[in-house]
Amino acid sequence: MRYSSLLQLTVALAAFSISVFAADSRYCMNKNVIKAKDFTLQESADSSHLAALAKHFEGTGKNLSVSAVLDSANRDLSKGHPPVGSGSPSEAWAWKSGDYKTTKWRPQGITSSADAFGKGDWNNHKAWIVSWYQTGDSVRVSFVDRKTNKYRHALLVYPSADDDFKSITIHAGGIMWYGNLLYVVDTNNGIRAFDLDNIWEVDIADGVGKNEKGYSADGYRYVLPQIRDSPDTLLVGEFVRDGEVDKNRDPVPIRLVKYQLDSTTRRLRTDDKGLATASWAHCVDILKVQGAVSYDDKFYLSRSNGRNPKAGDLFTWKEGKTAKEYPGWFMAGNEDLSYNPVRKEYYTVTEYDGGRYILSYKA
Repeated sequence: MRYSSLLQLTVALAAFSISVFAADSRYCMNKNVIKAKDFTLQESADSSHLAALAKHFEGTGKNLSVSAVLDSANRDLSKGHPPVGSGSPSEAWAWKSGDYKTTKWRPQGITSSADAFGKGDWNNHKAWIVSWYQTGDSVRVSFVDRKTNKYRHALLVYPSADDDFKSITIHAGGIMWYGNLLYVVDTNNGIRAFDLDNIWEVDIADGVGKNEKGYSADGYRYVLPQIRDSPDTLLVGEFVRDGEVDKNRDPVPIRLVKYQLDSTTRRLRTDDKGLATASWAHCVDILKVQGAVSYDDKFYLSRSNGRNPKAGDLFTWKEGKTAKEYPGWFMAGNEDLSYNPVRKEYYTVTEYDGGRYILSYKA
């Protein structure tokens, strides 16, 4: 595959293990091309309890596949009619009323089955996965079947014991479906990976984890367990506001970084010490970047302007060239981006209650 999908960091690259020199914001003020080798991710296997829990759910017949979750989708998307910018989306899908209006949850990241293997589908399903966060509480993802326009939520959890799991409290700003893994950005701890071959069915009840009758996940039927922290590439970007400075009162840098992925294992390509080193890094001068994707050396970046009537902007860029801006391309609240090379289209989600859509654009 020749494309990259964004995992967005919402603050400076504090989640990465980087050298002091690369972390110095003044570095970006002098040159745009920065040293990729200074950006590293340390793979940390955090799955000591996963095998025991997986064995339990397999033994009870409640370890399910992505296809089974899609087939059990219980909520409907409806054709939406959002305020149209110059981008004029080719498709607009609104969430079910409760998800469309809730202030409890906010959608953030989007990825598609085209990211998974590049052929456009997953076991004959064309699908999206969308991440939602609940501040200081938990993260869920929506499995969306593009054929039926139905979706189902699942809660992200981490195995906390051989017989228990807990909810995860991160922003989940960027996600990418790659093979049997779902990569999710953790602003404070790097990148987490979740096992799509282990989706567990639990009782629909309050509470998260083990209870006197079995397991529950705050009313959700499925949970998706974390397995670890941490020429296919993974593109990571930064969200920086106008005037934002570091502790030394220096401007905060805005950087894009790429990591290589192993198309065989579907994991980050690491050395024998489990260290993933960036293959490319560059400073950019685009504030409030929410999503980015690259394909054939061309980058697409989205910027949000809050609830501003001017909505969100699209930038296209090639290294060594000046970025081209399309003001007001997106409606307000635009977030992550994902590109589908099979259908030649890209996607975003919008986050504000009363205006939540999955939007599709022809590239």
